[in-house]
Amino acid sequence: MIMKNNLSNLLKSLTLFCAVVLLFNYESNAQENGIYELNASSQFSRATASKSKTSDTRTEFYNLSQKLHPTAYLANNKLKNTYGDDDVVKLTLDDVASLNLIKQDKGNFDNVELITITLKSIADLSTPITLSNDSGLSKLKYVYIRCYFDCNNEQIKSFVKNISNSNVRVFYTSVRPS
Repeated sequence: MIMKNNLSNLLKSLTLFCAVVLLFNYESNAQENGIYELNASSQFSRATASKSKTSDTRTEFYNLSQKLHPTAYLANNKLKNTYGDDDVVKLTLDDVASLNLIKQDKGNFDNVELITITLKSIADLSTPITLSNDSGLSKLKYVYIRCYFDCNNEQIKSFVKNISNSNVRVFYTSVRPS
């Protein structure tokens, strides 16, 4: 009877351990699900396509987009808030209209490497990004577009077609605001 009880407890423990491992593994991969990139050939690739390559080539993007860095928050074509004491390396735009502020304040954003733009409706796609070499963003590496609606690769391609620096990588995702 004791042997049967020990075996039953062992099986229950093993099952619980396997379930926990599977859940934590799924949760750690879930952050990449749904993030797409416009690559050099104008084709979009899913961020989870090739795990080892994805991890190596996107580490800096994920570091900038998901961790704390000196950031300027723009909304309604105004500087809403800043975070951090060093030079701003991230710009977060709550709307497309705030792109105009970047062009006006060229000197303030010299060290920006990542711009995150929130698109709240499909109508926002009608104002494409125009970031030329003279926009004062000489260190820009990434543009991350967060759509509050279901957006597709054709819409994003049209929205970002005016980025003149081919070294800028463009990522996008569809999210549901809470």
